[in-house]
Amino acid sequence: MEPHTGALVAWKDDKGYGFIKPVDGGKDLFVHIRDFGSISRKPRIGDTIYYQPMKDHDGRLRAADVSIAGVPRNTSPTKSHKHTQSRPSGLSSNKHKRKIRLTAIVVLLIGLGAVGVEGYNSLTRASRPAVAPLSSAEFAGDSILQRAYQQRQSDLQVSAAGTVSRILPDDLKGSRHQRFLVRMPSGQTILIAHNIDLAPRINSLKEGDHIRFNGEYEWNNKGGVVHWTHHDPGNRHIHGWLIHEGRKYQ
Repeated sequence: MEPHTGALVAWKDDKGYGFIKPVDGGKDLFVHIRDFGSISRKPRIGDTIYYQPMKDHDGRLRAADVSIAGVPRNTSPTKSHKHTQSRPSGLSSNKHKRKIRLTAIVVLLIGLGAVGVEGYNSLTRASRPAVAPLSSAEFAGDSILQRAYQQRQSDLQVSAAGTVSRILPDDLKGSRHQRFLVRMPSGQTILIAHNIDLAPRINSLKEGDHIRFNGEYEWNNKGGVVHWTHHDPGNRHIHGWLIHEGRKYQ
């Protein structure tokens, strides 16, 4: 069965829960850290996610068999078990120990289920509104930027979203620009040059933050630059913007 594709639009790291926005639209899907299996890093908002949709026992949509684009799943070899002959005198003791372990596992699973339901509900109430769903244009933006880089295109208006991978010093020559690098779901890195003479500076921006942007792409051999992320006072250019933590900077 072909996996479905989406983007991680909400993630609560301390709880290990998040939401996936399907690339083809529809309702967001709940995802738990255990559904990713063994991975080399934690999930991040903006990651491209491959998954199989399913419903839990309450009929809620969730993701299963989850993987992150570009992040391999680790596999560990199965431990071998040596066969030993049990002595008759230890049979009752072993059965008693197994029964205690089984009881402990059942109690643990019940506890985890209760935590999972509460975590799901609290994340739905608190975390989900913090990141608005991506528009279809922003989903398509990642592919547009890949193609523009491969074909060396410039002067391209684009909307997209990614993760801040590095904060750079402001460019103070001429018009002042706030500069930072954004890692796209595809792995491409984009330099954002945000004119802070025409638009507010994002003072709270930090590495690992999710950022949405609309601006003009210019090609370079490092991945490209997006500028014009601000309003045009003369109304001669499409107004650009940045969105960080629900606030628009224009």
